[in-house]
Parts: sequence; structure tokens; C-alpha cells
Amino acid sequence: MPFSPKQIEVLRFPYTDFDSLICDGSIRSGKSSVLVISFVLQAMNRFNNQQFAICGKTVQATERNIIKPLLGIKYMRQNFQMNYTSSTHTMTIKRGSKMNVFYIFGGNDESSFTLIQGFTSAGIFLDEVALMPRSFVEQAIARCSVPGSKHFFSCNPEGPTHWFYREWIKEPKDKKVMYLHFDMDDNPSLTDQIKQRYRAMYDGVFYDRYILGKWVKAEGIIYRRFADHPELFIRKQIPKDIVMINCGVDFGGTKSATTFVASAITRGFREWGVMETERHPEELSPELLDKAFAKFCTKVYEKYGRSFQTRCDNAEPVLIRGLKNAVISYRLHTDVLNAKKKPVNDRIDFTVRMMGEGRFFIMEWCKSGIDAYSNAVWSDKNPDERLDDGTSDIDTIDGTEYSVEEFIDDFLDVSPIVLASNNNSMNIQKAS
Repeated sequence: MPFSPKQIEVLRFPYTDFDSLICDGSIRSGKSSVLVISFVLQAMNRFNNQQFAICGKTVQATERNIIKPLLGIKYMRQNFQMNYTSSTHTMTIKRGSKMNVFYIFGGNDESSFTLIQGFTSAGIFLDEVALMPRSFVEQAIARCSVPGSKHFFSCNPEGPTHWFYREWIKEPKDKKVMYLHFDMDDNPSLTDQIKQRYRAMYDGVFYDRYILGKWVKAEGIIYRRFADHPELFIRKQIPKDIVMINCGVDFGGTKSATTFVASAITRGFREWGVMETERHPEELSPELLDKAFAKFCTKVYEKYGRSFQTRCDNAEPVLIRGLKNAVISYRLHTDVLNAKKKPVNDRIDFTVRMMGEGRFFIMEWCKSGIDAYSNAVWSDKNPDERLDDGTSDIDTIDGTEYSVEEFIDDFLDVSPIVLASNNNSMNIQKAS
């Protein structure tokens, strides 16, 4: 495919006097793919025997979103020897007598900056920079001490108060920044049909950010599509292609309830469904908690006929030990483990995407789950935070997320284009 005019500007960036290039905008707009090509070409044309950094939110996400597509580009394979070693997260690229090494880093939390500290780089590429902690981003930039090094940034917009938006896009001051805003029309590889499919995936603030590419505030109902069209997600019949059942537990406390949730995963990570929800608004003693948990697990096993994992809020180690003892005492068909507890907004984004792709469902008897997804809202006081003050049932949503978050990457590896024939997805597109 030919490059779009905006992508050509990205390829020209290494030959400008700018130190940094920022590309933001909608998803699937072709910004990350052309950025990494420009980044590698700059490295191989200008440097030899140097180190470079390619950074994403996690190493796994960077491998999936950047490294794997790069290795698949025909032009790059024909002109360079590229070898990626997953055990060391390094990519060696050679052409003629030149060779450079590209190290993969994940900027997932505030401790991540220590991973890149002390690293000397001739250039960095930060994909999804708005999702990384400021400490990691600034440490990565500081690593570029080789003369001629440049910074490449890509991101989908977040809120308008985000530090990167304020200090790098709105008021870059003396940073010598070249800024390009992308939308899906800047990606010549997308057909109109595919663009429409992606537009149908999101609504509310996610549509504004991921499709329109705007840095806007999150407000109002979070799961707008579910709240407006619950009939698209509620099912009466249990799917026949369930391959896995997993449970999640959120422990009650001040203004919160104890919740048990069972989720189903269908063959090939095609769909995720909420099968059973149970909410205990009353305060439960450890003994009553164990009994309620045993009763719930027994119901799930007898109804769905398979053993399962249970992921619990890891902020309550004493209660988790109690549930592990209950597994032995009541001979339950489950293993009790700590929840992964991925960032809340990552879990929200995943759920919204699954809803938009027609891959989320909830059984009609899960009344607390239906109410929870219908009424969850963003906080008015804290930007980009889900309101959790007891006025809506966030506990059931937390338990549901704990039950599935271990498999988020597996679901995301399944392209929505492959699932284009999914009836629910088509129904949602019509409703949108």
C-alpha cells in the first residue's frame, strides 16, 4: 500500500531539525506502524553499534503491537536482517557492515523507570506513551545521550489534564517537537467497511478518544452501549461452546458488598460471558463468608460441570487464606488465587471493547450484574476514575473483572476483523 501524506511526514522526520516526533489520534490510523519504520530507518542510516529502546506499556504488548508487525513487513525483511530474541527481549538489526541492538521495555507502573535506568540510548520509541508513568517516560528520554538521538512518541488521547498532553502537545516550549494528529483516514490500508467496524466498537468517551482522537474528559455512564441496549447482551440460553469457567471474588467493607461472580470463556476466546453473580451487601463474618463462598462454588460446579480458578481481591490476605481452607473443608472444585488487579481503566477499556465487538454477554438471571453495568459512571471529582462511593454496584464489576483479567491479552489477540460474521457485532453496528 502507498503511504498517506501524513505517514510520509513521519518518514521525513529524521531529516528535520526537530528532536521529537509525537503522533496522536484515533486507533488504527497507521501511526505506530509508520513510526517504528521511521525509527528503525533512522537508526540504521545514522548509527552503527548503538543501543536503542522500544517501549510500550508492557513488554508483551510491545511484542504484539510493534515487534511482530515490524518483522512481518516485506520491505524490512528484504532490506535488513532482523532477529528478535524473546528470552532477552532484544532485536538485532543488520544491514551490510552496520548492526544495532533494540531493547524492549515495559513502562507499566511507577517502578518501571528502574528497568531503563542506566541505559544509554541513541534513540527511543515510546508506543502508547500516555499510558506510561511520567517517571518512566522522563527516565527513558534522559537515556538518549548519544549525539543525534531522537524521540518517537505515539499515543491515543486520554483526558485533557494529562501531563503529556499539557506539557508536550499543548505547550512543548523548547522541546523542538514535531506534532502530527492522525485519524483512520490517514491509514490507506483500511477499507471503508473496516473503518465502520472500528467506529462501531466504541461509544461515549471511548469513541471521542479512540475514534475521533480527542483529548476529552471522561464523564457520565461508562458502559453506554450496555445501558442503552441491554437486550443486545442479555441471554437466556447457555452457550454450547464454553471451554472455561472462572470465578472472581471482591470482599466487602465500608460502603461495599461481598460479591461472587462466575465468568465463561468460549472456544478460541471468541466470547466472554457473565454466568452467575451473587451479592452480599450485609457484613459477613469470616465463617459466614466461607459458607457463602462454598455454596456459590458448589452451585457453579454442579451447573456447569467443570473445575475452575477463583481470583480474589489480593488486598485481603487473611480472608483469602480462609477461602483456601474452605476449599479443603468443603471439598470444592476450585483453586483460590490472588487477582491480577490490572489497572482499573485497562479493565474498563477491555470490557467496552468486548461489548463493541459483540463478544460480551450476561445471562438474564444475573440481575446484580445487569444493574451494575447499566449504572456505572465516571467520577465528577477525579478525572478518568470510576465512581466508587457506594451509590452504584462497582463490587460486582470488580469481581467480574477479577474472573477474566488473566485472559485479556488472549482475547485481544483475536482480531475483530476475524469475528466480522459474529451476529451480535452486526446487531450492535445496526443499533449504533
